[in-house]
This record gives sequence, structure tokens and C-alpha cells, in this order.
Amino acid sequence: MKSSSVTRPFARGPHLVSAIVVAISLVSLGGCMRHDPIAEQKPVDIQKNDTCAVCGMYLKNAPGPRAEAYVKGRKQPLKFDSTRDFFAYALQPEHRAILQHQFVQDCAKIDWNHPSDAADSFTDAQAAYYVAWQPLAGAMGPTLASFAQQGDATRFVQQYGGRIVRYTEVTPQMISLLGTAQHQPHMLMRSPKQKQ
Repeated sequence: MKSSSVTRPFARGPHLVSAIVVAISLVSLGGCMRHDPIAEQKPVDIQKNDTCAVCGMYLKNAPGPRAEAYVKGRKQPLKFDSTRDFFAYALQPEHRAILQHQFVQDCAKIDWNHPSDAADSFTDAQAAYYVAWQPLAGAMGPTLASFAQQGDATRFVQQYGGRIVRYTEVTPQMISLLGTAQHQPHMLMRSPKQKQ
């Protein structure tokens, strides 16, 4: 009897099924190897022994707004005794890649000379409005006043002077010259089209 050479559609079935199982397993394994999303990161209260990540000074009883920043590999935020020190850290190229959520104190919620230590006095640093070249000193001298709302920043400028800037407009040059560049703020601004 002659063998039939009729092609059976499922003749390769076991091999095809094995290939599909392997492909699904690899896709599933790839999903397991993905990095977990960043856990919810919120501001935390300032504690008695907290020190500034830049200058090492104690935060407690320092005047002006303070800041906090989460970085990769740390469960607790770094803390900063002034917005000036915060930006001095945040604007460094080696730190930009590890920064996660960042917060600054909302000056509308604090007494400048005796700022609150409460977590609820902080706001998102990247969404905040900053007043540069204003006369009130922070823990390390000239600093930026930070506000959650533009209207609060505008009222502050009307009372004390200064210029409102956004997070992306702050440059290392601006931070280093805050105390000396009061007459030339336009020279230190990042152009809106300039990349960070």
C-alpha cells in the first residue's frame, strides 16, 4: 500500500505549541524583570537632627524655605536648608539622572524666620513659582522664595521685590550669583527654548 502524502494541518502542532509556550514564557519573564514604578513619594516632616545634604547645617530653626528630594536608591528624601542649596544640588549633571520627586516649602504657608517643619508645608518643586533677587536671607544667605501659586509669588514681589522664575529657568549661574547679580538677572536666565 502506498503511503499517503496528504498534508495534515496539525502535523507540526506539537512544535508550534512548544514555540508559542516558549515565546509567552519569555514575554512573561521580561515583564518580571522590569523595574517597579517609583513608589509614592511625599514630603516628610523636618526632624530635629536633619541636616542639609549640601552644607551639613541643621535644618531646624533655619530661616527661609527648605527643600526635599528623593533620589534613586534612597527610601527617605535628601533634605536641604535652603532653596539655594537645593538647586545647587539639583542642577548638577550627575544628580539630574538620579533625582525623583522634589519638594520645596510654599512660602505662603510658612513664617520666613520660623518656617514650619510640617510635611504639608511643601509643594512640588517642578511646578512651583520662585522669586529670585528678593531681599530676605535663607539659611545660607541669598535664596529663592518658593510658592505653589503664582498669585502668592506676585504678591511677594509687590511687597519685597524680585523676579518670578520657574524651575526650568533656574541655572547654576543664577544660583551661584544670587547675592551679587541683583542688577543683571536677565543675563542669568535660561531661555525658554534652551534645553536643560
